[in-house]
Amino acid sequence: HYFVFNPAAGKRATRARLDAALAVLEPNSYTLYTTKGAGDAAAYVRALCKAEPGPKRFYACGGDGTLGEVATGVMGFPETEIGAWPCGSGNDYVKYFGGENRFLDLSRQVKAGSVPVDLMRVGGHCAINAVNLGLEAEAAATMVHIRHHPLFNGKNGYVLGVLSAVTRHMRTECEVTADGLKLHSGPMLTLSLACGKYVGGGFMCAPQSKNDDGLMELALVKPMSRLRLARLIGTYKKGEHLDDPRMLPFINYRRVKEALIEGDRDIRLCLDGEIAIGRRFKVELLPGAARFILPETV
Repeated sequence: HYFVFNPAAGKRATRARLDAALAVLEPNSYTLYTTKGAGDAAAYVRALCKAEPGPKRFYACGGDGTLGEVATGVMGFPETEIGAWPCGSGNDYVKYFGGENRFLDLSRQVKAGSVPVDLMRVGGHCAINAVNLGLEAEAAATMVHIRHHPLFNGKNGYVLGVLSAVTRHMRTECEVTADGLKLHSGPMLTLSLACGKYVGGGFMCAPQSKNDDGLMELALVKPMSRLRLARLIGTYKKGEHLDDPRMLPFINYRRVKEALIEGDRDIRLCLDGEIAIGRRFKVELLPGAARFILPETV
């Protein structure tokens, strides 16, 4: 059992909470590793898998970004399993399974079975929850900068990020091709590709998503006025946007296996809350590429 702790995730008291959670385990039954920066979790996991082949369990002690890094690290090692001890600012992926509380008791986690889940690959990185661009990525970028402020952790930070993005980033110019079909060329408001259901600490971007069906949920939203967005943001938060007739003229929704995003200028892409910048991104669905540790419900 390997616990990969991201000290930049969550609040200041997170390490003390983790130590208390680990106290229920036998002292010599696990290894705790503290990451040193972005990308270190993936590098640590991959190096360990290469050096010591065989079954292992890696628990991401952080947010969605840490979990995505751990998933990236185990790619190509099918005998490994990954789990989550959620302590980040959003913890959106575990909401798919009912929320954080299911995963906090480590005595139950280490005994739990695992289930196959899909991943999304973007270059050499994997996302387990969602890939976003446009307004959602701009909101996430703001959240990264303010997530340690006590007033703006979790959902509050994402709401502030959305408000900030609305004032300066209502359009992203790009071309989107999915499964070989050109879906869009020109300005758009936002785009999400998801295996999970939630982003931003509780906004249900993909209410129909299944994380083991071999498909990503693609939702592309066309530009709209700030006033219209203000009227519809609550619908989006509740996950009702796919059924709201007011949204139908603005949304292109489908399930896909692959998407290509291209722009003439740099585009900000968000992978499980972490930001990448480029002009061309290929997002590929990897069916059942990871085994996710899933404790029984209490």
